Amino acid sequence: MHVVRGVFSGIFGCVLVAALVALGTIISLNLTVLNPDFAISELDKLGGYSMISDKVREQIPVEGPYVAQLVDETIIELEPWLREQTNSAVYAIHAYLKGDQPLNIVIPLGEVRACVKRNVEQIMLELLPPELGRASQGQIQAFLPLVYAEIDKRIPDQIELNEAFLGPEITAQFQKARQIVGYIQLSYKLSIALAVLMILLIALIQSWHVKSITLSVGIAMAIAGAVSLLGLMVSGTLIPGLLHDIPAEIMPILPQLITDAIRPLRTYGITILITGIGLIVLSIRISPTRYAFGADRPQ
Repeated sequence: MHVVRGVFSGIFGCVLVAALVALGTIISLNLTVLNPDFAISELDKLGGYSMISDKVREQIPVEGPYVAQLVDETIIELEPWLREQTNSAVYAIHAYLKGDQPLNIVIPLGEVRACVKRNVEQIMLELLPPELGRASQGQIQAFLPLVYAEIDKRIPDQIELNEAFLGPEITAQFQKARQIVGYIQLSYKLSIALAVLMILLIALIQSWHVKSITLSVGIAMAIAGAVSLLGLMVSGTLIPGLLHDIPAEIMPILPQLITDAIRPLRTYGITILITGIGLIVLSIRISPTRYAFGADRPQ
């Protein structure tokens, strides 16, 4: 009987280890990759907004020094707006990936229009190009409505990013990512349920003896914590080699990004390891007894 009990306790303990390791990985993902607040904080800390501004600047054709100045001044003035819209897009994308809402990101461009118009007027009035050098300010003011109309024509009221706008290829990638996130959320619930079930089965197979339950669960938690930390060490050596296709501008911030992304899993691993060791020590200090939870002790 003792052999059978030990075998089943070992099996349940191994499953508990797997459930705890999986749970730690999923918790880490939920706190980092699947957490919009984490993404926004990383963008702010690692200069992500500046990279976005540079990408926007590269997409705008620049012809002549006045246009270049206009673009630079406009992007600088619109930095708070760019931050706000980027943060809104991050929240919307995460909500879509978690299945909370469809992919529909609306970016209003009214502030962009107003900023461009202000800067165009300033450049035309203060830094007149040679072909307008003889024009009076009154003539320029009369010409500005035509410029504003052209700006309104080229810059729409808003941009709506949805599945129709992104096209079938990008939409398919988003849908695949959404399915993966759905599996992760399901695995989170299953891992918790499995861990609780294994603890209950260990308690049942040990006839609810406190010492044996504490020892078995403690060993499983200690092993799970050690495996989680060991996995971090191994992944730390493998991840850089797997990311050779990362854009060059991201490479300088990649080490810090990886460090921040794995920090929750490291904390989880250390916590589970220490808890497991504590339970093992506690089981040693518990006096041997055959009495289970709820059993009456001899008088």
